[in-house]
Amino acid sequence: MEQVPVAKFLRTHPLLKQRTGINSASGSKVDFFRYKRCIRALLSDSYAKKVSKSKGTLPEIKDEAEAQAIFIQLIKAGMILPVDKLSTQQARADNLKPVKGTPFVKVTQKAVLQGDKYFVWNFQPSNPLLALYSVLGVISVFAVILFPLWPAFMRKGVWYLSTGLLGLIGLFFLLAIVRLIIFCITVVILPNALWIFPNLFEDVGFFESFQPLYGFSTPKEKSKKKSRSKGNGTKTNGDNESEKNVGESNSESSPTGGNSGAKKNETVAKKVPRATIEEVYDE
Repeated sequence: MEQVPVAKFLRTHPLLKQRTGINSASGSKVDFFRYKRCIRALLSDSYAKKVSKSKGTLPEIKDEAEAQAIFIQLIKAGMILPVDKLSTQQARADNLKPVKGTPFVKVTQKAVLQGDKYFVWNFQPSNPLLALYSVLGVISVFAVILFPLWPAFMRKGVWYLSTGLLGLIGLFFLLAIVRLIIFCITVVILPNALWIFPNLFEDVGFFESFQPLYGFSTPKEKSKKKSRSKGNGTKTNGDNESEKNVGESNSESSPTGGNSGAKKNETVAKKVPRATIEEVYDE
């Protein structure tokens, strides 16, 4: 299966300039890249050198057409998925909370082979150190079981370490309570409530959780939008009757109107299990 060696070569290749995104469906973090950068990596000198040393495990690629064929094989194998990068407005329209510096991506059923189209990895190579980690895990379990036989200075050090960790956990919970109290107070006296460490519980790194130091919440306008939508959605009886008459006239004019509507609904309800490939060449 030649797709696996190619995927291992491309997975961490610097020419892809991969970015971290968030899958809009699952909320998990994924690595995405542009199609043109993957083709460049397959046509690069580093890939040619890798092929010469691979002893036949990597397929030889001579031109862009062969690179494109390999890319299509990766899509069919499910190792690469086509996506659309959502803007901030699109993410909010889908009830997603935008994260600064980490855009949302949405998996699509159509793979367009065009330079600026985005794709994500659905492949994670096996970790060569997994066996070593397993052995270390077994050794750690035996070390914990034999804790009563440890020297006194080691047991004392473990006690200090565990006490310090418990203290840090206690400080974290105390910080969460204090920031909640400050928010409850400021939500009454200020137009925008104050949050201490607004990214504390966000899906970001450890140091990013404490940046910035403070932030203000934005007022929600959902109630206004709902009232407006309700106001626009109300119709008079005359409007309903006129729409009903128009619908009846349309159905009378087209004898197969009802069947076409049913077929349309059936088409929308169908789900395509695999992504289709549409080849688009730049002129």
